[in-house]
Amino acid sequence: MHILLLEIRKILNWKILFVLAFVNLILYYFLIDFNIEHFPNGRPALDSYRIGAEMVQNYGPEMDESEKADFKKKYEEEVRKANEFFQSREDFKKVGIQSYEEFENIDRENETQMKLRDKVVFDEEIDLFWELQERERLLEYHHDQDMIIENEISRADSIGQKRLNELKKSGQFDLYPEVSLMDFNDIISNIAIAVLISVVLVISPTFLSDRTRNLVDLQYTSKIGRSLFKRKLAAGLISAFIVMTVLLAIYLSIYSLNNPAVFFEVPINSFIGHTYWYNLTFFQYIVLSTVAIYMLGFLLTFISMAVSTLVPSYIALIGIHVPVILALLIFGIRYLLFAIISMWLPIWIVPLCYIALITIVIGFIIFIWIRERKLDIAA
Repeated sequence: MHILLLEIRKILNWKILFVLAFVNLILYYFLIDFNIEHFPNGRPALDSYRIGAEMVQNYGPEMDESEKADFKKKYEEEVRKANEFFQSREDFKKVGIQSYEEFENIDRENETQMKLRDKVVFDEEIDLFWELQERERLLEYHHDQDMIIENEISRADSIGQKRLNELKKSGQFDLYPEVSLMDFNDIISNIAIAVLISVVLVISPTFLSDRTRNLVDLQYTSKIGRSLFKRKLAAGLISAFIVMTVLLAIYLSIYSLNNPAVFFEVPINSFIGHTYWYNLTFFQYIVLSTVAIYMLGFLLTFISMAVSTLVPSYIALIGIHVPVILALLIFGIRYLLFAIISMWLPIWIVPLCYIALITIVIGFIIFIWIRERKLDIAA
């Protein structure tokens, strides 16, 4: 245990922790900060979030037909408020606009009318008109539910058709604004990039640092030294777990500033524009995405340590890691995290990819282990 702790301290030394903090500050600024500082990003995203939160508060995580009718009734009440607004404004009376319908059908060639429209929408930023646009969009999705799902069914394979028919029967799809789900997908992908780069940064020198200082020959002269491979492997995994846990705790705490909790109980299939193989709640989807980052992080940890035992120099180490990281960013994040249960991929693709990656990595580690034992014997 003492040797294991020493190896962990060697990996998580103050120099690497300083570099790690600096790198994550840069990655946070370039990848994550915008989604936090500008959420919801303008309008109508702000109105979409507000109306979605109101819907969850009024109807809960699921909506039945009576609740959809009530939502439509609220829209009609908002239209009446808009009518009263126009009837109270002399400037709109002068240009012949006395109702919301007339406002919607405004003559876009009429410069005076367009200036008035821009005035109330963009200059005065009256919430009512932004909210009406968003309510209309949601009502269109509610009205076109059957048509949307039928189009999806017609394009799906037999397994997908079965799943989509279950969704159609439940009616729990394309109900709630998608702004929070889309925001999470953007942020978690960027968080994954920051975490995985951090894992490589911390773990990759694990074995190479000893070889560059000619410590391996000394280690192999003792019984304890010859068993260091397993301890270093364990230390690398524990160190990677610590790094990932701390970074995920920090980044997800920052993400909580976007107030996603109001949608935690909403099934992810109930958000507009997305269909998933499994009907997880938004909170369960967040947990699944976090677990996926851990999985990718541990796979990358094994790869980094294995490469560290083979390469002769830090330049070679960097050269090998660049394509590995690029492959993870281009392929891994998109397919193994972002689309982990999305129906735009066949249901078997993601599990098969994880199984294949785990098998390859385990095989690689076994090869390295056997190689180390042979070196042991030769010594």
